[in-house]
Amino acid sequence: MVISACLNGFPYRYDGSPVRDDIVDQLKPKFELISVCPEVGIGLGIPRKTISLISIKDKLEVIQKDTGLNLTLKLRDFSDSFLNQLGEIDGFLLKAKSPSCGVKSAKVFGGPASQIIRKEDGIFTQAVRKHFPYLPVIDEGRLKNSELHWEFMTKVFLHYNFRQSSQSINSLIEFHARAKYLFMSISQKDLKTLGKILARHIKGNFGETLNQYREAFRIIITKPIRKSNLINALNHIFGYVSAQLSTREKAHFLDLMEKYRAGKFEFTTLIELLRSYGLRFQLSYLLDQYLLVPKD
Repeated sequence: MVISACLNGFPYRYDGSPVRDDIVDQLKPKFELISVCPEVGIGLGIPRKTISLISIKDKLEVIQKDTGLNLTLKLRDFSDSFLNQLGEIDGFLLKAKSPSCGVKSAKVFGGPASQIIRKEDGIFTQAVRKHFPYLPVIDEGRLKNSELHWEFMTKVFLHYNFRQSSQSINSLIEFHARAKYLFMSISQKDLKTLGKILARHIKGNFGETLNQYREAFRIIITKPIRKSNLINALNHIFGYVSAQLSTREKAHFLDLMEKYRAGKFEFTTLIELLRSYGLRFQLSYLLDQYLLVPKD
């Protein structure tokens, strides 16, 4: 996974100060990390004058206000060069509010001396979305939201598991079976599309099947997990275990589902509860589902 260098312990912020984030620090051991700092990458020193995103004639420019330097092309060239050289990766964890790495959190000014007019992706993040439009991207600010955190981690591991399963038709079929309820929580239509691609597979033609599946997989992984779809997936899983639960247990789970539907309960707790049922009844099929696999 690619991570902003300042989040990975490098003193690369504009003032050389360290960045400490407990949530990020807990995640780092789970990944092979590739650090990046676009601003240092183009030769800006530490410490350095700050840079800003400024909207000029409907174009986004990166200006160092104190010096007047326009660093837009240098940052875009660095971003493209860095991303073109990356191998297989599964996601991006970037620095919030940074004019280079912010994820929908970088301040955009209307001019060198004007007020903030909006917030959007930093220059490097924009390049990330161009080169890897199917990969999950988040900044450490959004990680503090437990549901966004869960969805990011889920999709990073989902992409990793897809890459690992792209060796044979059997491994791809197994991957699809394990991702069934997670896909269902995103899009029932796309789940069916993926299933039809595997059903059409012709022996000896795995390359074509894999290409078609990869294309459809990259579409579904970019879509958000929606509440209605997730409720549908959780209900399917609950139906798998409900016969083994007491009347009170069933009523309790369904009550929690209604609270989630009403926005009064987090779905991550529902997922943990369903996983506990799988452990209790030794249901390997459910415990293998990527929707229920613990991410932290």
